[in-house]
Amino acid sequence: MVAKMRATYDPPRLKRNAIGIFGSYAQAMAVTAPLGSVVSSLAAGAIFAGANLPLVTFFAFLTSVLWIFLLTSFSKKINSAGGFYTYTSNSIGPKAGYLEAITEFLAFLFTTVFEGMYVGIIVPSLLSQFGVHLPTWSWIPLTMIGVGLAIPFTYLDVAKALTKYVAVGATLEVIVLFGLSLYLIISAGYHNTLAVFTDLKLAPRGVAGLSTGYLLAVISIAGAGTATYLGEETKTPSKTVTRGMWLALLLGGSSMLLSSYALVVAWGIANASTLGSANAPIVQLAARVSTLLAVALVLLAVNSLLVSNVGTNISASRILFSLAREKGAPQLFSKVHERHKTPYVAAFFVGAISLALALSTPLLMGFLNAYEMFAVAASFCWILGRIGDSISLPFFYLKNFREEFSVLKHVMPSFGITLVNLIGLGLSIVPLSYPSDVSIALVTIVMLSWITAFVASKRRTDMIGAYLVNDEGELVIKKSSFR
Repeated sequence: MVAKMRATYDPPRLKRNAIGIFGSYAQAMAVTAPLGSVVSSLAAGAIFAGANLPLVTFFAFLTSVLWIFLLTSFSKKINSAGGFYTYTSNSIGPKAGYLEAITEFLAFLFTTVFEGMYVGIIVPSLLSQFGVHLPTWSWIPLTMIGVGLAIPFTYLDVAKALTKYVAVGATLEVIVLFGLSLYLIISAGYHNTLAVFTDLKLAPRGVAGLSTGYLLAVISIAGAGTATYLGEETKTPSKTVTRGMWLALLLGGSSMLLSSYALVVAWGIANASTLGSANAPIVQLAARVSTLLAVALVLLAVNSLLVSNVGTNISASRILFSLAREKGAPQLFSKVHERHKTPYVAAFFVGAISLALALSTPLLMGFLNAYEMFAVAASFCWILGRIGDSISLPFFYLKNFREEFSVLKHVMPSFGITLVNLIGLGLSIVPLSYPSDVSIALVTIVMLSWITAFVASKRRTDMIGAYLVNDEGELVIKKSSFR
């Protein structure tokens, strides 16, 4: 499929063969952020899903398995720094790929914002469990740390950051979650029940609440797919990226699913909807076991959120870098650091914009409303991107690998994921309520403004999704009938 063309200039590229299986696994696990997700998005999901939190997490895990299968169907054939949007570009066409690039970039940008902001929520809550109470303005420096600390890691040698820091921390999270969850489930005794999976009346906000809870769960578990954005920097990417995604999904996703059930039965089914508003419920539960365990959990939870922001910044900066190299964004963002071979301008830009949004919007609408707005906006963009990937898969194989095309492998998963995500998306936003309505307006305005600026600059989409990398690590330009 990949054909070499002679470029009219020497294109900037990221470090060749820098990342192995542990780096790929680390990037996938970073954005999955098992412990960080349990204390943030999963706990927030309980506000909407109540005691049905395990049910929506189970469905999120199933659709994530289908989605990773879908992604690996792509990654076995093509890899790049553009990740998901490159798949769509080489399936439906570069215009569709460009639209997906925008939604994916916004998804990671908004995720960087709300996860950074959550540090400003979770740290005071965690410390309060030990009698330490921070002033109300503490969200400002904590949010700055939550967003800003990721920037130097994405600027420096990405391989070292992922393999020496992220992989170890994320694996420790999984071990702790499995151990604590099993202890809580066993301790719950007769409170263990299948009703959390079967009785939909346990959801305080009905079907719409279940849908929102599902979106918050799926955005975390499906983070394993972000290993695709390191395709240009990975050794033998067709194998390594695929293995990294599956490993992160199975370890991270299963630990989160088990934790969702453990949280509900240990906290109490009748009180499950208060998990999102309670002060660090998982830390409170851990403190019943051991104060030392609770302290360790606090440190790992904060680390998990910081690591996740490293992963989302890496993903967003690679998208912006790839777009710039393909003439879809200002060329400034295609600059690569001379020593580290990282897209440092794009990485600093993502960090700066994230920090500006995280610090300014709470002044306009309140900290918690701003946090929820960005969380819903990120979920909305994430699901839109998943729909784009899903629709693209059959066309990708029909166009490029017709002899391998299979209805069972390439149509059924695509149809299933698209249907579930469309239903989940629709039910979660209708009827609109504050601040979800602001989230939808924000995404719409930003996307329309981006497209308008692109058209006004008279840029073309001809090269969108054209830069690929083969298993030898060579940067090539694909010839396509779309261009």
